Amino acid sequence: MEQTLFLKKGQQYLSGDLQFQFCGLSRTLPYHSFGPAIRECYVLHMVLEGKGTYHVKDEKYQLQKGDVFLIRPGITTFYRADAADPWMYAWLAFSGKTAEEVVRRSAFQEDGFAMSSSNTQKYIEIIKRCLEYNQDNLLDELHLNEQAYRFLATLLEDGGKVNTSAEEVSSPLALATVDYIQQYYAKKITVAGIAKDLAVNRSHLSRVFSKQMDMGIKEYLNGVRTNRAAFMLAYTQETVEEIANQVGFNSLIVFSRTFKKSTGETPTEYRNRMRQNVGASQVFTDVEERLKQQAVVSRAT
Repeated sequence: MEQTLFLKKGQQYLSGDLQFQFCGLSRTLPYHSFGPAIRECYVLHMVLEGKGTYHVKDEKYQLQKGDVFLIRPGITTFYRADAADPWMYAWLAFSGKTAEEVVRRSAFQEDGFAMSSSNTQKYIEIIKRCLEYNQDNLLDELHLNEQAYRFLATLLEDGGKVNTSAEEVSSPLALATVDYIQQYYAKKITVAGIAKDLAVNRSHLSRVFSKQMDMGIKEYLNGVRTNRAAFMLAYTQETVEEIANQVGFNSLIVFSRTFKKSTGETPTEYRNRMRQNVGASQVFTDVEERLKQQAVVSRAT
């Protein structure tokens, strides 16, 4: 779950060698993740605050403020916010032959996935301008494609240092466990049950997952459930007890205790604050302050 400012291009009026696809900025909650998934375009993320991990091509990168990571089309990726210090990041997605050529000529070259940027603020200013062109018409599409060119020029100018190798090898088994949990978190699942369905030894599964995710399987499962509960608290009329049951908690007491440990608020306190924010109509000029006022949504970015 995340608080986000987001723009996705709808109808494409033009075909060309470089096209803007979508962009945004997000402040994530603990355990927020995306994937494992395959994108059809390039997506470049800039980490503004906090920490997280990025898994790609059997490699795992530990990322923090000032780092940039690239998602390439056609490659399976997974990334997750840190449980204790979840990240705030911005991103812009683009496609086309020009995109491929510029990425190849940038510091990422043909096989890079992460780097430490010399100045992430330049990227952010372009993304903030993109958010202003939110009309689904030809004029705004031209403006967005113009900003995409500026964005790629910034990438070419970036004097940052590329991480040529990941800190450690990423585990397909850990990612398969993540995928399993994201599908079945609402059911009564156990570590033993996951191991049986994945046809692996339970102890081996627990060791691999803990090493990869820096937490146990049960902790990650509770984090996924808490994230989903946060969305339901903000956007549904279900009672706290009903939400607890729907996300996989059989005990309201356990759910409340787990939720507060993760967010710092009880479910009721969280629901009240989110509903107040949804109704807010103030105008903010600073993007971080604007993000703080956004209600939590389930959109993965």
